[in-house]
Amino acid sequence: MAALAAFGWLTGAALPLPRLLLPAAAFLCYGAAGIAATKRPLSIPLIWGIGILARLALLPLAPELSDDIYRYLWDGHVLGEGLNPYGHAPADDAYESIRTPWHDRVNHPEVPTIYPPLAQLLFGLVGALGGTIPVAKLVWLCFDLGCGLLLYRIACATGRNPGAVLVWYLWSPLLIVETAWSAHFDAVGLFFLAGLIWVASGRKNRPGSTSRGHRPSRRRTRHVRAAALGSLLALAALTKFAPAAALPPLVRRHGAAAALAFVAVCTALYLPFAGVGLGALTEGLRTYAEHWTANQGAFTLIARLFPDPVQARTAATVPVLAVVVYAAWRRFRVERALLWIIGAGLLLSPTLHPWYALWVLPMAALRGNAPFLLLSGLAFLGYWGLAAYQLTGVWPEPVWTRVVMWLPVWILLLVSAGGLVGARGSRDSRMPRPSGVQTQCQVPRSEERHEGE
Repeated sequence: MAALAAFGWLTGAALPLPRLLLPAAAFLCYGAAGIAATKRPLSIPLIWGIGILARLALLPLAPELSDDIYRYLWDGHVLGEGLNPYGHAPADDAYESIRTPWHDRVNHPEVPTIYPPLAQLLFGLVGALGGTIPVAKLVWLCFDLGCGLLLYRIACATGRNPGAVLVWYLWSPLLIVETAWSAHFDAVGLFFLAGLIWVASGRKNRPGSTSRGHRPSRRRTRHVRAAALGSLLALAALTKFAPAAALPPLVRRHGAAAALAFVAVCTALYLPFAGVGLGALTEGLRTYAEHWTANQGAFTLIARLFPDPVQARTAATVPVLAVVVYAAWRRFRVERALLWIIGAGLLLSPTLHPWYALWVLPMAALRGNAPFLLLSGLAFLGYWGLAAYQLTGVWPEPVWTRVVMWLPVWILLLVSAGGLVGARGSRDSRMPRPSGVQTQCQVPRSEERHEGE
């Protein structure tokens, strides 16, 4: 916690060095604490207390590592003025009359918004509550801590070590920095992913209720549950799009009701913005998908094989789609499907801003997945060129930073490759409780393995 606080408050220290040594130290402490939590009990209130204090330590600071917050506030401001954020780019003359004093801090003002409808509604909520950075941070932190609570309940319900799960999530240096300091809203999506996993891990019908009279009720319950899962996946995808790729495995495992609910929620949230037409709704996203690059790993090799940017991105998509198909074919549980599909997307993406690595954190925390937990620490190397960018407008990306960021992750993935293809579930699907320890959330033994592999 002290290292993260120093990372934010020691503004005189230069980036990249020596300042980036502080989150590195925080991550080493985090890793040691997570490993310790898998071996011996840690007080649940203490874990929560330290996690909350670490967030409070960075909460008063203005964002320095990213200016995305001003785009969030701008979209919320436009919505508050009764206008459509998808209608025009921030620099467009159509918005000249509503420009704010901080308008020049909105990034990429020539590009229309890329954020989906649920994100827009949340930006509008922040605007209605005052439209300030502290308000935005407080809203995101509510989702962040709510996600921690859901992960705790999932751990309890599925027979895992809740202390370890909470340490891996609540004490994540990347999560704390990106949410409490940089005011990124990704924790909103993490909350819905955790909700999706929680509902998917819910109690099945008891063995005794097998009579014919119960069949309609059980069928109805399955449909309702599938619809809830599809709705939660839609809410996560309408925060940022990546989770939508998990829809095929979800439908394969839980039925068509999940797909219908997914489509219904997406339609309902897009309709208020649809007046500008499909082209305007997707213009910003298309620009992002075609031109953005940052901290690319395996995509560097793909881009050498396919010099055309569109072909390179298409080629990078193929292995991710293969993971989607495999997860659907093998009927992966929601948690496992999300981990490997979103994880594959990160590994092959042309763009990996540090906060993108947060999207696998809930699943990695539940499963103690070393490769993606490591990625959440090495992702800080993505800030290596920030100081130069602020001075020159050009973001240098030395080859060595990408090698150091990605090579250890790939090595760990290869070592633990059996977790993806092993029979009857992954090896990291459950973390053992410390021997002989009461974990403050014991559940009846008959319910511990209810979800199945």
